[in-house]
Amino acid sequence: MTSRYFLRKSVTFCGLIAAIFLLVIGCTRAPQTGQPGGPAPGVVEIWHSLQGAEADALQGQSQTIMKSHPEVIIKLKYIPEPNFAAFSYRAEAGGEGPEIFIASKEIIRQLYEHGTLAKIAYNDQEAFPATLSAFKFGGVSYASPWLTDIPLIYFRTDTATVPANLDDLFSSKGGMSLAAADTSSLSAWWNGSGGRLVSAGKPVLDDPLNVAFLKQLLTWQTAKSLRIDPSVATTFAAGGTRFMIAGASQAKSLTEQNIPWGSLQLSDLVGGQGQPLLGSTLGIANSAIKTNEAMSPVIQIVEKALLTPELEGAMMKAGRLLPANMGYYKLPEAQKGVFPQANIAFAKAWALEGNASEWKLIPLQNAAWNNVLTSTLTPEEALARAQGEAIKP
Repeated sequence: MTSRYFLRKSVTFCGLIAAIFLLVIGCTRAPQTGQPGGPAPGVVEIWHSLQGAEADALQGQSQTIMKSHPEVIIKLKYIPEPNFAAFSYRAEAGGEGPEIFIASKEIIRQLYEHGTLAKIAYNDQEAFPATLSAFKFGGVSYASPWLTDIPLIYFRTDTATVPANLDDLFSSKGGMSLAAADTSSLSAWWNGSGGRLVSAGKPVLDDPLNVAFLKQLLTWQTAKSLRIDPSVATTFAAGGTRFMIAGASQAKSLTEQNIPWGSLQLSDLVGGQGQPLLGSTLGIANSAIKTNEAMSPVIQIVEKALLTPELEGAMMKAGRLLPANMGYYKLPEAQKGVFPQANIAFAKAWALEGNASEWKLIPLQNAAWNNVLTSTLTPEEALARAQGEAIKP
């Protein structure tokens, strides 16, 4: 009887010790990602610069992602674009900040220069080559392209026919209008005519072919067949011009206004040789301070979901930019309207890395073009001045 009593006491005591040991281990173990009811989900904070319907759409898509992936909690925070880079830098300097940034190409470049970005956690191989290049610095990808734009030629199908080439457009077709005569809008015509900014690693803004192209712009403007109109979309919608250059994203507004329109690539008028520059582009980047081995799996889940063709398409419907994912243009809804032309233009766009020297030279060329088209400077004088600025130590 006594031995049995002590045996039961020993078993009870050992069980109590084991229970205490398990409790201590459970309390000291760090939370792990997993399903509700089990380990704690991972929290992914996203800082973005979207407003209005685009911000609402991002909120809705975040809810959808969390329903599909209960191991992730997404928190969104709006940061005004003018303050985005400085605010993010200060936050990371204090050990704070998000896991993910969604911002424009220009802001992401500033974040990279501040050292606030990590290499991308999820590598999106389905994006267009030019959009991927825009977020590479020194050959390393620091963001994934999400939504983007590219210039196209729009024409009114009720009053215009498709021109065969540039001469046809600016002579028999009466010319065209655009918001600004700059490299971004006219790059396909400029480089399709031999224009270049760099040769053997050195600036060549005053290259003879650059001079010849600027002379051509001046000739068209003098003949009133090249019209600079900051309100070109309104003018086109009212029938005041039959042709305009505008972003592929402009198609949505034209369709909503029931404007009869068609589109073509700028390179179609220069024998298919020119490469257009991308327009406004949004990217998805990772924070240097929050992207670590422990968080990488949940960050990748969120980024993979954000970069699907379907989600990018939903964001496009809420906003103004087009998907940067090539897969979207294979979907049935992308086989009509502006999408086939935009798809081809994106595929042949000019691929420049984020820290390519051309990005610093383009503003100088734009200023030279503006000086010629709005003052008495000759093309030779304006481009010589731009070249002087470019080679300053």
